[in-house]
Amino acid sequence: MIIKHSFPFVGKEEVKEVERIIKEGILSAGKIVEKFERKILKFVGTKFSVAVNSGSASLFLILKFLPKVFPELSGKKKVIIPSFACPAISNAALFAGYEPVFSDINLDTFALDFDDVKKRITPDTLAIVYIHSFGICNDLKDFISLGVPVVEGIAQSFGGKVNGKFVGSYGVASFSSFYATKVITTAEGGAVFSDEKKLIDKIKDFIDYDKKDYEPDQFRFNFKMSDIQAAIGLAQLKKISFILKTRKNLGLYYIKKLHNLERFLKIPSKENNIFFRFVVLTDGRVKAESVIEFMRKKGIMADKPIWKPLHYFYGNGSDLKNTEFAYEHGISLPIHLSITKKQIDFISYILGKALQTQMNKTGDKNF
Repeated sequence: MIIKHSFPFVGKEEVKEVERIIKEGILSAGKIVEKFERKILKFVGTKFSVAVNSGSASLFLILKFLPKVFPELSGKKKVIIPSFACPAISNAALFAGYEPVFSDINLDTFALDFDDVKKRITPDTLAIVYIHSFGICNDLKDFISLGVPVVEGIAQSFGGKVNGKFVGSYGVASFSSFYATKVITTAEGGAVFSDEKKLIDKIKDFIDYDKKDYEPDQFRFNFKMSDIQAAIGLAQLKKISFILKTRKNLGLYYIKKLHNLERFLKIPSKENNIFFRFVVLTDGRVKAESVIEFMRKKGIMADKPIWKPLHYFYGNGSDLKNTEFAYEHGISLPIHLSITKKQIDFISYILGKALQTQMNKTGDKNF
């Protein structure tokens, strides 16, 4: 038996919607995309949205057009991002022509650490990209108070709230991916959210390139979502209450099962958490890699929370102690809507065995 780390949640409803769109013969961006854009606003809390073809594109478009909407940002070249994130974040910043400045994380949230961000802000800082990591939803009032535009990444916390306010509605703009295994999926796809109509209008104009006049130095590019993708998304939105409720229940069950391991593991909080991922930290005596290897041999596809910290690739990160610790000691346990409580029982048991085995190897007999 193989227990997958993550798995898409799709069914006959998505098949029916796609089949209908194909029969109607309108496959590219059209009325279905527009409907999807309207419907997703209910789960983010902003006034406007635009659907695009990926989460990477959505962040790129925000960063590209922020100076067009806020002229005081023109000429600024640096974007603060977490190193503990996927390369899509740094790729988007680089593609938009900015220098990523890697900042450390808070080990309670796996998101940007406020004090570390504060010390990295300079007059050349265009924006702070704040990722609500692994389903943990965070209040951003402190970050907003820094006076630098905050762009929220909500792909892993879509539909989540903190203090009654949706993630994605705190910053000047937010972005999401709807990749196959995200909270909701359009197979591939993404979206930009904002209360700034001018920003959304400029993005919509940029991605719709045909039958328009151009200035000599102007270009546009097709980042549009298709109606087929949007149809999948609409079917997913009808299930989102079930998706969020199920993830919450699975996360709470994990917490219950792992209670006896809290002497050796840092367990995620149940507060303000939609449990997109279930990430635990070993206490430092055991490195995650050895535990993951043990679990995989038992058919449990546990994984590192991220592939590698981003500053490893670019060599310009410094003093990112929490990022380094999370990379060395973080374990992402399988959680998705196809997993069962019986499987979580097995995962929890094997995790305990893995920790015991590795601690015995170190000579620590306190398990």
